[in-house]
Amino acid sequence: MSIRNTRERWGSLSQFFHWLIVALIAIQAALGLTGIMLPLGVQKLAVLARHKSIGITILGLAALRLLWRCLNPTPPLPSNLRPHERFLARFTHAALYVLLFAMPLTGWIMSSARGFPVSWFSLFQLPDLVPKSETLYDAMVRTHAALAIALAVTVALHIAGAIKHHFVLKDDTLRRMLPFGRPTLTVLVGVMLAPAAAHSAEPAYALLAAQSSLTYAFSQAGARNQGRFKSFAVSFDPRAGRLDVMIDMSSFDTGDQQRNGILGGKDFFDAAQYPQSRFTASRIEKTAAGYAATGSLTLRGVTRGITIPFTWRTATVQGRPVGYLSGQTTLRRLDFGVGQGQWQSTDWVGNDVTVRYALVLTPSESK
Repeated sequence: MSIRNTRERWGSLSQFFHWLIVALIAIQAALGLTGIMLPLGVQKLAVLARHKSIGITILGLAALRLLWRCLNPTPPLPSNLRPHERFLARFTHAALYVLLFAMPLTGWIMSSARGFPVSWFSLFQLPDLVPKSETLYDAMVRTHAALAIALAVTVALHIAGAIKHHFVLKDDTLRRMLPFGRPTLTVLVGVMLAPAAAHSAEPAYALLAAQSSLTYAFSQAGARNQGRFKSFAVSFDPRAGRLDVMIDMSSFDTGDQQRNGILGGKDFFDAAQYPQSRFTASRIEKTAAGYAATGSLTLRGVTRGITIPFTWRTATVQGRPVGYLSGQTTLRRLDFGVGQGQWQSTDWVGNDVTVRYALVLTPSESK
């Protein structure tokens, strides 16, 4: 095979750059997602260091690939493409090149602005591109995340176009980028399907109730009092960004039967009419302290949007995976009608209720 491009095929050097960058982008995506989920510690530091090193590698390869492309004629687009398809093909290729430069550069700027110098596989340190700046760092975090989404969309369009050329238009567009024809195509299809299979294999988690706790604290007559819920269910799906919590409102306990009777009555929880409360989150975002789940809480028949913070980590305990979700948030009881009549006053029973959660979960299929 010729090292240079021809009108019929991409040359071996162009193919080398293309497939090496493809492989590194796949690794980058895995490292980036892993780094987001890991708690602060040595493992997170190692993953992010590799992520930065590979990003710099992609930046260098993209520069070499662009230079080689300028020195070689590229195989023309198939003659059977319609005008809008030609535009989309050229736009997608241009966008890929822009993103291959923009992604590592924004990551490099982000590290410099945070005051974390970048090294290339611990072999040498790269210069800081900008001085330390919290404002610039925050802007680069948002920009880097937006570019990651744009890259994912652009890559998906590129893959969809290649599939259409091969299976619908039945031309040689895909084959001319493959070094060994049909055997490589078979391997490529497997590689393209592997991330989807791996993604679907990521576990959803369910509660290990005996090892978990859900407590609340409130002010009564100027003193801090506590209670707990003895019956609740939790499901957490990191891959879909969903968190669902169902609480049996009759299972609360403050340690005093008389106070339990008042809280369970119509003026407070009204557990007979509203036996369950539920929090459902459909969006989970990374924060500086951990994660934030945004969704709706239904309590005593009232539904309001809330965001709860939490930390999340996983470990292997006695040979099986276990997840730990914990945190606390503050709710205002009167926002949900908890406190009717004379109990609407906050003079003796405070409005703020601190809810604490320390949950132990395991993959649903492992329960």
